[in-house]
Amino acid sequence: MTDTVLVARIKHETNTFSSLSTGREAFESTSLFFDEEIVPEFRGTNTDLGGFLRVAAEEEWDVVPTVAANATPGGVVTADALDAFVERLCSGIEEHDPDAVLLGLHGAMVSERDRDGDGYILERVRESAGEDVPVMATLDLHANVSERMVARADGLFGYDTYPHVDIGDTGETAARAMAATLNGELDPTIVVERAPLLPPLPVLQTADEPMASLLDAAGDAESDLTPDVSVFGGFAYADVPEAGFSVLGVTDASVADETRAACAAIAADADDRRREFDRTYTGVADAVEEAGEWGGGDGPLLLADIADNPGGGSAEDGTVLLNALLEAGVEGVAVAAIYDPAAVDAAIEAGVGESVAVELGGHIEDNGDPIPVDAYVRSISDGTYRNQGPMSTGLQVSFERTAVLEVDGIDVIVGSHRQQPYDPEVFRSQGITPERQRVLVLKSTVHYRAAFEPIAGAVREVSAPGLCSPDLSSFSYEHVQRPKYPLDGE
Repeated sequence: MTDTVLVARIKHETNTFSSLSTGREAFESTSLFFDEEIVPEFRGTNTDLGGFLRVAAEEEWDVVPTVAANATPGGVVTADALDAFVERLCSGIEEHDPDAVLLGLHGAMVSERDRDGDGYILERVRESAGEDVPVMATLDLHANVSERMVARADGLFGYDTYPHVDIGDTGETAARAMAATLNGELDPTIVVERAPLLPPLPVLQTADEPMASLLDAAGDAESDLTPDVSVFGGFAYADVPEAGFSVLGVTDASVADETRAACAAIAADADDRRREFDRTYTGVADAVEEAGEWGGGDGPLLLADIADNPGGGSAEDGTVLLNALLEAGVEGVAVAAIYDPAAVDAAIEAGVGESVAVELGGHIEDNGDPIPVDAYVRSISDGTYRNQGPMSTGLQVSFERTAVLEVDGIDVIVGSHRQQPYDPEVFRSQGITPERQRVLVLKSTVHYRAAFEPIAGAVREVSAPGLCSPDLSSFSYEHVQRPKYPLDGE
């Protein structure tokens, strides 16, 4: 008998310090599909849904797609947006009475409807599906895992890499665990252990210590009866009680105690090594000096503007690093990107090949003042491209209406939608060959490394202002359960 498996995706990483509200239009600008639109859009992609669909084909499931909603990280998700997506999902469950439900979630959503957005989604799904229908979900490595999420799901599966090059693999792991459950080979249960840590984003890169060996230990704890052990670094820019570090295992009930012990050992090891999550960063002045002297023989110097990362909810209109490069007269630079719809409008009105005077960037958060520039309009486009690199391969993304402005030897990609520039197609789609630039500036914290490190001569993590700053003392926390390192010292 063919199993019916309902699939959905409702994802958002919420930066509660952001002034930008995340409504339905933010999802429409990023990725929003319904019903029959979903399978052709995600089949073959390195995404959670892509992984679900690959296993579904092997298992010959009857797949019921309902909603696939994802928005660029930003401020709190509006109640009406979340309501619309959850109602669509739950209506599908009630209509089709599936044998199982597979969800692509993030794990760090905060909504006006419910501060524990992912817990709310899982709770509503459980109410609609009933207690006997297995419900499993993928989560981002930066999930803030709540007890409510654990209680409402049969399996929660986290990415094992940052940059997240294994999103599709994680979807497959979740779907294979679901297949084992439907076939009676797995009696799934979730165990979770925590550490009093709240690491900032850059130190969670999984190629570095301590994350590399913590994830190795998680892999060693997996087996046929424990299909997944995940290390969640948490998302430090969501001021919610559950924010922080956790280790979670999806395991057969018969070996739950052993899996819990393994998770507890990993969490304890992370806590013992908490000082390894500390890191120093390159100051703006030092970065600009090196950029001015860079010869470029081994590839471009890559300056990561790590705190103004839209992939963590920052505004992507910070100007401190760009302004310093302009004041120093550094040329041969390509910047991705500045979010400034008004500047794009002005460029479109002026036209390609013309000059335009704009106040560039610096309009949203306290991350630099607008820069008055007289820019040459190099190109105008719809800002749309498909990722070709190892992260989210095949997924279509967009800056929407986009202009490339040349300002004193610096090419700046200016977009009308905030989108993290982690794939070289961001440049190529705008007629810029990244390998031929002397200096690249990217508004990204870690994801850029997957595709850009192989072409870069050197990488510098630059500590300019932004809502993803690794200096957590610059944020006022009210709800995070304390103590947490590094907020509370040793």
